[in-house]
Amino acid sequence: MISNFLLVCFIAPVGLAVLAAITFLLPPSNFPKNIPTIPFYYTLLPLFRDCDQETLYREYLEEPLKKYGAVKIFFASRWNVLVQRPELLQEVFKNEDLYAKSGNQKKIPYSVIADYTGDNIISAHGADWRLYRSVIAPGLQRDFDSKPLVRNANLLADLFVEQQKKSRTSGVLVLPVLQRLSLENVAQSLLGTCFGTLENPQATMNQMQVAVKREIFKPLFLNFPFLDRFPIPSRKRARQLVDDFASHLCTNVLESHQHDHDEKMVNASAGCHLVRAYRSGLLTEQQFRHNVSIILIAGHENPQLLFQSLLFLLGQHQDVQQRIREEVAAAKEAAAAAAAAAAGGDGASIHELNTPYLTAVVYETLRLYPPISQLINRRTTAPTVLGGGVALAAGTYVGYNGYATGHDAAFWGADADAFRPERWGATADEVRATFRTASRKGGFIAFHGGRRACLGRRFAMTEARLTVAVLVERLAWRIDPAWRRRMTPAGPLSPMLLRLIFEER
Repeated sequence: MISNFLLVCFIAPVGLAVLAAITFLLPPSNFPKNIPTIPFYYTLLPLFRDCDQETLYREYLEEPLKKYGAVKIFFASRWNVLVQRPELLQEVFKNEDLYAKSGNQKKIPYSVIADYTGDNIISAHGADWRLYRSVIAPGLQRDFDSKPLVRNANLLADLFVEQQKKSRTSGVLVLPVLQRLSLENVAQSLLGTCFGTLENPQATMNQMQVAVKREIFKPLFLNFPFLDRFPIPSRKRARQLVDDFASHLCTNVLESHQHDHDEKMVNASAGCHLVRAYRSGLLTEQQFRHNVSIILIAGHENPQLLFQSLLFLLGQHQDVQQRIREEVAAAKEAAAAAAAAAAGGDGASIHELNTPYLTAVVYETLRLYPPISQLINRRTTAPTVLGGGVALAAGTYVGYNGYATGHDAAFWGADADAFRPERWGATADEVRATFRTASRKGGFIAFHGGRRACLGRRFAMTEARLTVAVLVERLAWRIDPAWRRRMTPAGPLSPMLLRLIFEER
């Protein structure tokens, strides 16, 4: 009797350990057999090695993705299929109901990151997504006032000058300053409020974001979110930080919208539309909370990373920086002359200027360094065969690697790894046509694609062009020679702890 009991006590844990090993180390038996399996430990390597995403991509992903177009990869406590080849991405984006959005709230609902992002316009599917889109899209696709963006870009330039004086001959750590800029831009242009982050580095929202990001992007918990089920003190603190952030944000937005809203909501912010929908009962409190949060999260984090990559590339390529400077100056001069010849005035605002090269530089930066380098948030709703050869069972999570697609030599040419803005075209029409073609064919996915393409693309491009235009007018910059060139090790993609040396012009 006792021996049987002891045997059970021994076999049970061993059996569980074996089951866990099989679950984690090997893909499910119904996964496609004709594409490679990336080693289970791939996404854990940043915990044990001094490496970055570019290095890991070259070592583990580049060749199998180039040869097969898709691989099996372990992430977020499950095995997934990761797609790279543009024609496969085209198919995924085109068949939204088959490759349905399934974000953290569905995939890992018990996790801290699911609490952070919630059920929102980016990750929802079906009726919920249509509801969220009907409320939010008008506020994201309106005509944006350029004045707040220009004012904030000038405040950013002031901060860089101030910090450079303090640093003397050393470079300025740019990411914390860029976070303050992107938070304020989202507050004023998208949510219809104000955080005061550019005037005060201790502003509550800035401090909250610093604290939350410190917890959210830890590789161990991104790869094994089931650990959030356990009463780990650090994860309990992380969950509380997320709750405090969302509560503070929603209170701020609601208090900023005490005014009556015009019935037609002409050119109203996304914040206005969300508040009105919540107060009318169209959205529940939770739906309001989650969608306000995701506008803040995606609306500041992606531009923040884009800004840093832009500054990095322009600091590295001084000739490109100077060419943008000359283009902006020439465009302003031409606009002023045209206005004077017509009916007087001081010419077009910066965002109306004809600056195709600057636009091409932004697109080229996004191609090389998409802020969200890897995204796995789609789930097959029925068995299917992707690309005519990759058999996927129902319930398989499918994602894509934007870095790999942006560097695809078959699509972009032999110089796909090179920073060459000229590839987009010389005129505004040519740049626009290249963007549309590359997006439609699945070769450029920084803004995703299909019906679920990013609704904030227009704002993001306006924000990026305005910010760079102001900075090149007022400053020149180069990379600090002491900075060690490397990208972030995991999560969002951007230069790691980038330092730049600024000079006033």
